Amino acid sequence: MKIVYPLLLSVFIFIECAFPQSPYYVPGNSYWGKNHFVEYVAGNLPVIISVPHGGSLKPEIISDRTFGVNARDYGTQEVAREMIAEFKRRTGKIPHVVFSHLSRKKLDVNREEFEAAQEDPIALTAWSEYHAFIDSAKAAERSMFKKGILIDLHGQNNPEGRIEIGYRLENEELMMQDADLNGKMFVEKSSLKNLVKSSSYSHAELIRGKASLGALFDKYALPSTPSPSQPIPGSYKFYGGGYTIFRHAVEDTTEIFGVQFELNPELRSQEHTESTANLFVSVIIDYLNIHYGEKFTERLN
Repeated sequence: MKIVYPLLLSVFIFIECAFPQSPYYVPGNSYWGKNHFVEYVAGNLPVIISVPHGGSLKPEIISDRTFGVNARDYGTQEVAREMIAEFKRRTGKIPHVVFSHLSRKKLDVNREEFEAAQEDPIALTAWSEYHAFIDSAKAAERSMFKKGILIDLHGQNNPEGRIEIGYRLENEELMMQDADLNGKMFVEKSSLKNLVKSSSYSHAELIRGKASLGALFDKYALPSTPSPSQPIPGSYKFYGGGYTIFRHAVEDTTEIFGVQFELNPELRSQEHTESTANLFVSVIIDYLNIHYGEKFTERLN
């Protein structure tokens, strides 16, 4: 019988993976974890894109997960790579991007370690590498720009065909009045809590008001929720955000803030990959221009 000691294994993997082997990352270059299961494209923008569920590798050396969701988010890796190219074209710089290339049958990096890897030591190594690369990207953001945004990129199939914007708030909480959303309890559980600290906008305005990502999607005539045009998600299942933005934005005590994007199938289709990436880059640049106190694009020059 195979005996695993999760705590000791986790400590070993943290020591091995939490500190990147390369002391310096070159923007635009890819760096890999063991077995090439995790890829980090180093960047020099205050933007991190994590892509947890677009992988397809099913190596036999990793046991299949026996519980949890296994569905693949088709097209998310392709959208992220197009975003890299579009950011470079517009700004001359590169976002940080972290990919898991493993199928969710083997590993789900957007879950805490037990559900994610289910005590498989090779999967747990990849899980640790994935989050260590995000930590490295966050450190680079803080060093160069003081604050930055983490975008966790997903796919969903809800029939409304909208983009779902997750801030770690549930549908029922988004139905509350602005005064309630601005309360300390909801700010502290939000993945925008670190942005609220330095912003002149209230939490509710950042979620669904004129300073929100949803307002910018409205500007480009792309349906999203929460937004000024659709402040409440409604009756369909809504994905409010998972482990990645909880770990790297809610639990983060610096000025890193986060969001989970859920793209509908059309936006992730091969036909629309490039246009989706272009639109998302427009939204993110506009968002950073709003929230950096001075034009973000001017700071790049």
